[in-house]
Amino acid sequence: MNERALRETGGVPDRSYAADELGIAQALNTRTRGVGSLSMVLRIAVATTVSWFVAQKVSASVLPIFAPATTLLVVQASPFSTLGMLAQRVLGTGLGVAAATVYVTYVPIAWWSVLLAIAAALLAARALPVGVVGQLQIPVAVVFVLALGPGDLQTDLWRVFDVVIGGLIGVVAVFVAPPRPRVAEAAVAVDDYLRAISSVLRAAARDVGQHAVPLPSTTRHAFVGDARALLAYVGGTEEALAEAVESVKFNPRARRLDDELERIGRRRLWGLILATQTRALVGSIDRLYDREGTPPALPAPTLAPLVVSLADLLDLVAREGGRDRVRAASEALADDLRAAVSATTDHREVVDVLDSVTLLGRLDQLRGLVAHGPRREDPMSGPADPLDDEDADELALTYGERVRRLLGRG
Repeated sequence: MNERALRETGGVPDRSYAADELGIAQALNTRTRGVGSLSMVLRIAVATTVSWFVAQKVSASVLPIFAPATTLLVVQASPFSTLGMLAQRVLGTGLGVAAATVYVTYVPIAWWSVLLAIAAALLAARALPVGVVGQLQIPVAVVFVLALGPGDLQTDLWRVFDVVIGGLIGVVAVFVAPPRPRVAEAAVAVDDYLRAISSVLRAAARDVGQHAVPLPSTTRHAFVGDARALLAYVGGTEEALAEAVESVKFNPRARRLDDELERIGRRRLWGLILATQTRALVGSIDRLYDREGTPPALPAPTLAPLVVSLADLLDLVAREGGRDRVRAASEALADDLRAAVSATTDHREVVDVLDSVTLLGRLDQLRGLVAHGPRREDPMSGPADPLDDEDADELALTYGERVRRLLGRG
C-alpha cells in the first residue's frame, strides 16, 4: 500500500505518533479540546479561583483580570497542551498589549480607530504560525487595552505579567495532579475501526446473491455504503491517537507508555491499509454480483463463506490471538481459496473466469495483509518487527501470481 492510495481515502496521518517529536512548532499550534470531564471542570475552577486570588494580592494592575482569564484558557487535558496554550497566550497578549499601547497613546479612540486597530490585529494574528488561541489573543488584548484606555508603561507591563501569572498557575495545576493519559481511548478507537472493517466484510457476505431481481446499474449494494462509511473512522482514530500522544508528553503518569503508543499507531496504519483494500474488494463484489447478464463464474454461495472466513481471521488477529492460531486460520482460508480457484477455472474459458479469479486474488491479498497483522514493516510507520523471507515474498505477490499459486502453478 503506497502513500497515494492512502491519501485517496483520506488516510495519511498528518500528525506524528511519537511523543519525542512534539516540539515548539507543535506546541504553538496546540488547540483546545474542550472541557471533557468533571475532573477537568473542577481542575479549571480551582486553578482559576487561585489565579484570581493571587492576582488580587500580587498584581499592581487596577483590574487584574488577565490572570484568571489566562488560567481559564490555559488549563488543558495534558501538560504538553497546557504549555502550548501558555506559550500562545503569552506571545499573543504580549504582542497585542504592546501594539495597542503604542496605538492608544497617539491615536484618539473613536469608531474608526477601533475598526483600524482590530483589522490590523487580525491581519497580524493571521500571519503568525500559531494556533487559533494564540492568534485570537492579539485582537482580544487590543480590545482590552482600547476599553481600558491608555496608561503608563508600568500598567501595560503588569497586564503582560498578569498573563504570565495566570499561565504559571495553570501549569502548576496540571503538574500537581497530572491528568490521566488518554492512551486507552486511542486503543479503543482503533479497535472500533478494525471491528467496523470486519462488519463491512460480513455485510457483503450476507447481501451478495440475495437479490431476486438484478440491481439496476445505478444502484449499489447496501454494503458499499458501509464501506464508504469507514472513512468516518480515519479522522476519529487520528484525533484519538494525537490526543494520546499529547497526553503522554511531559506527563509523570505516562512512564513506559511510548511502546504502547507505537503499537497503537501501527495498528491504526494497518487498519487504514485494510480499509482501503476492503473497499476495493467490496466494490468488485458490487460490480460483479446481482447484475444483469451472465453471472460470475464464482457463485455467490461459494464467495460468501470465504468473505466470512476473512472477517473471522481479521477478528482473530485484531484480538491479538496466538501466532499459531492465526497461521492455522490463514492457511485454512488459503486452502479454501485454492479450492475455489480450481472449481472456478475448470472447463471454462479464460475470459469467462477472469473477473472471478481476479476477485479471488484480491481476497488472497487481503488475507495475507490481515494474517501478518500490524507487525510488518512499512515505510510510513517506521521500524517494526522484521518480516522473514517467506512473509516478505507473500506480501509482494501480484494478483496473477497469487492465482497461479492457488492453482499450484507458481
